[in-house]
Amino acid sequence: MLKHTKSKQPKLKYKPSTIISTMDYIFEEVRIKRSNAPRFVLNGEEVDIWDKELIDYHSKSVSEYVREKLLEFEKRGLDPFEEIIGKEKEKEMVKTALMSGSNILFKGKKGYGKTTFSKAISKLLPDKILAIKGCRIHDDPTQPTCFSCKKKLLEEDEVELVFVPKKWIRIAGDPMMTTRQLIGGISLQKIKEGYELDHPEVFTPGRILKAHRGIAYFDELGSIPSALQTLLHELLEERQVTTPEGDIVPMKIDTLVIASTNPANYKGVSDIKEPLLDRMEQIDIGPPESIEHEIAIGLRNMALDGSIIPEWHLKIIASAVRCMRSSNCRYSARIEVEPSCRATIKAFDHVAASAMRNGRKAVMFADYGRDFANLSLALKSRFEVDYEEELSKDEVVREVVNDAIDTVCGEIYAAIPRSIFGGMMEELSEIGEINVYSENGIEKYKNLWAFVSSICRRREEVSSALEITLESVARCTGLLERREVGVYEYLAYDR
Repeated sequence: MLKHTKSKQPKLKYKPSTIISTMDYIFEEVRIKRSNAPRFVLNGEEVDIWDKELIDYHSKSVSEYVREKLLEFEKRGLDPFEEIIGKEKEKEMVKTALMSGSNILFKGKKGYGKTTFSKAISKLLPDKILAIKGCRIHDDPTQPTCFSCKKKLLEEDEVELVFVPKKWIRIAGDPMMTTRQLIGGISLQKIKEGYELDHPEVFTPGRILKAHRGIAYFDELGSIPSALQTLLHELLEERQVTTPEGDIVPMKIDTLVIASTNPANYKGVSDIKEPLLDRMEQIDIGPPESIEHEIAIGLRNMALDGSIIPEWHLKIIASAVRCMRSSNCRYSARIEVEPSCRATIKAFDHVAASAMRNGRKAVMFADYGRDFANLSLALKSRFEVDYEEELSKDEVVREVVNDAIDTVCGEIYAAIPRSIFGGMMEELSEIGEINVYSENGIEKYKNLWAFVSSICRRREEVSSALEITLESVARCTGLLERREVGVYEYLAYDR
């Protein structure tokens, strides 16, 4: 490989009479078949890549691989996107777009699963593909794109191959991104000066070219500079690149483009150029359709294992987050940016972490923190209000969480059988004051134990179940009063 220095002119690799044939590798389309193939070597052994053991690892486009896998799932009656909770309509749209070989633009607010959907699509690709060893874009041995691979396949007697894993390349939207970062560096002038075709000055692939034979995921496509969007459209539509010197170079990369963007009126969102937008199928991604989906997403994506979050606490936290997205929220007119599923996930993590730190097996109200500080920790950076000096985020969190507790406690209270309610109150009158964090003998109180045990899914939830039962009675009847977190006192009951 030639090394270039400013002080010394590079030594010519090719004679002037052969430079034209070297340039031909840039523009000629090369297809390798058994009849014109070199010897292929894989792991030190000569192989026949058209043999049944290797035929599925080359010569197919990304769309062909995806289409075959989708049809396989359809035939078996399986969901190819089982990691996506809910979103049945969106899944069908994605499958239709992929079957037709289309690129996809996911549009929706942050934290609603656009990236997760993109990663789920990548699972439709084969686990590995066969590529030319040393190629920086992992070229297919039968239909090369990069210049040096074309030359190698046509001129060399033996070409070494290697397996590479499936490719999902994330390209973060960056207003400062350069052409070299996105597309790469391509220079025909350097070839004319005698550089090898694989020299970095001749060809250095950018991020989109590194997604060749895989998926290019553009995270916030609109944030990429407008001029680069034009170059990207040229690459995807015309299958060519215009070099800095003005040369038009064919670059037939094979990639499935999945992109994401936030709604047009969203903070910090830029427009996507119409020609590029016209090459994509837009699929809107919204929040979870139900509280059950919200909870399932939160539990699946938690960082912590080991602490139990009982059903009532899952509902309180998820309801609070969902309320802040709703037009029925008392603060809806003041909330400018609503919390996403990440708020639910982190709220679950924080209360579980508190329970773990305090040696509790199941989450209780104390794990919400003083003035719900642990829930504020999860929510405050994930929503915005107008004129925060007039309305603090902490106040919004406190009120919304309290409303959610009221709602869930109302459901718990309504579930207490009337046939045992009187007996429960007599037992609580006998107890007088009860501390749920130290109470170990409620089994002897028949009615109270009957209800508390009925809402538990496991023994470790008993203290938490007792607490939510007492909190529900206190909020809905006034017959109990909470003196402090976890401590309740019976006031009066006149049957």
